Amino acid sequence: MFADLHMHSKASDGTNSPREVVRLARAHGLSCIALTDHDTVDGLQEAIEASFELGIEVIPGIEFNCYYKDQEVHILGYYIDYEDRGFVDKLEEMKKLRNDRARAILKKLNDLGIKITIEDVLEFTSEKFIGRPHIARAMVKKNYVESVKEAFEKYIGVGGPAYVERYRITPMEAIDLILENGGVPVLAHPGLLSDDSVIEELVKRNLVGIEVFHSKHTERDVEKYYEKAKQYNLIITGGSDFHGIEVDGRDLLGTVKLDYKYVEILKSKARNLDRNLKTYKLK
Repeated sequence: MFADLHMHSKASDGTNSPREVVRLARAHGLSCIALTDHDTVDGLQEAIEASFELGIEVIPGIEFNCYYKDQEVHILGYYIDYEDRGFVDKLEEMKKLRNDRARAILKKLNDLGIKITIEDVLEFTSEKFIGRPHIARAMVKKNYVESVKEAFEKYIGVGGPAYVERYRITPMEAIDLILENGGVPVLAHPGLLSDDSVIEELVKRNLVGIEVFHSKHTERDVEKYYEKAKQYNLIITGGSDFHGIEVDGRDLLGTVKLDYKYVEILKSKARNLDRNLKTYKLK
């Protein structure tokens, strides 16, 4: 039995519906996945309903995009209570700020002569979640760039002429939010950090796990963060970070197949587990 604990759907910046993500995972021989959309829980109910129909375990998750000491630090949350009102209200606040940022990016693009409207972007998403990948896809469709990657590199990536900084919580705040909600906070893809000394700080702030296995981790990264997990007594997770071929540039499904023993360890840390046993279709 294998798991992929880092996957995205159309609820954030993926290209497949939550149900399609579950179906594709099953087709790739996975027994368990976690849907971890960015800063939103909007796709979780659909994914969990699909889990019952398709016979695959779905862990409710989230990925918080955080910023700390001049770098992005992403925190995954597992076994979250996605119906908790206070938690959802915080996500709604973040969603509004994200959408305000998208409109500011569009204004910069328009000023540069790239005539992309909000209606163009909404062909690839909804008002619930507007992110830079959706803007990039609209740019591709309008033939301003040839790929999503080019859109980021030339225009909307960090330092680009249409880049707009956005509000992001700190990883410490994300850990607190997840723990208060009863979930399990895990550091995502540490191999992508420019400075991983932040790990020690996060451990002191009650980080529970670290994503050792990731589609962009090298063998050296895996070895390094496996040792970090042992050093700090962190649980180990792993996932492909699947968004869909159009965004990722290749099919990431199956690139990370996490041994199910790690899911069992993850379950042992989840305070929401017993209360939501039936909802999460746990084995």
